[in-house]
Amino acid sequence: MFKKLSVVMLAAGLVVACNKNRVEVIENVKIQIHSHDEKAKKLKDGDIITFTAKIYNSADSLLQESPASNPARAMVQPAGASGFKGSFEDGLRLLSLGDSATIFVPVDSLSKGAHQLPPFIKKGTDLKYSVKIVKVQSSAEFDKDMAATAQKEKVAAEERKAKLPELIADYISKSGKTFKTTASGLYYSISQEGTGANPKNGDVCKCLYVGKFLDGKIFDQSKQPVDMPIGQMIPGFNEALTLLKKGGKGTFVIPPQIGYGEQGQGPIPANSALVFEVEVVDFTKGN
Repeated sequence: MFKKLSVVMLAAGLVVACNKNRVEVIENVKIQIHSHDEKAKKLKDGDIITFTAKIYNSADSLLQESPASNPARAMVQPAGASGFKGSFEDGLRLLSLGDSATIFVPVDSLSKGAHQLPPFIKKGTDLKYSVKIVKVQSSAEFDKDMAATAQKEKVAAEERKAKLPELIADYISKSGKTFKTTASGLYYSISQEGTGANPKNGDVCKCLYVGKFLDGKIFDQSKQPVDMPIGQMIPGFNEALTLLKKGGKGTFVIPPQIGYGEQGQGPIPANSALVFEVEVVDFTKGN
């Protein structure tokens, strides 16, 4: 009797699990719901949601990610407001706080009017958005949060600015390298001279680089040589490239006044000094 009951319960559990992960169409949205809490806070138009996301193509190659450390945000919109039925935004409307799901969005709907798609996105397929809703706020709650965060970041930026001279001096003393300083405040140490003339403003350098904070944490790096047009980057990086010849290598410390300044950008906080290790593989003269 108990053995039969266990088998029945197991079968019932499998049915529930299958239902949770089956791909279905709800309100014109093709979606696969992985977890859903009926008692959780529902989304309504105008809410600001914070969510993690991974976007895959039809071959399951990861195209873009918004991890928990840097989540995405969006405002819940009325159905169809994004321009077509079954959009990613329409899919978000079906979820609640804590839910996770995969939303399938037709490439053909997204690419209407596009002349050419990248080779890794095929017509007639779906882009898959794997999402988890981690926070739901009203517009007023979101604005209050943003104001508090901005104030906190402002205080941190002022503290960082006050400590910068000491932090830069400490980095240089521990680096084991000899640095010189330009009139703009750029610190540089050339480890390999390279050959030929130095590039000038308007020239395009093909570079390998690693961007770090003073504590050694990497925030950006190239995996292969990247074209860098001198004059189109932050002032400190533009100047750094003019100090390197073809084949030259160097380490540069860029203070915020010739970097991203008091605003910061992306993963770079305001008033940050940046360290770049750069190699100029080659460069071409600008027009």
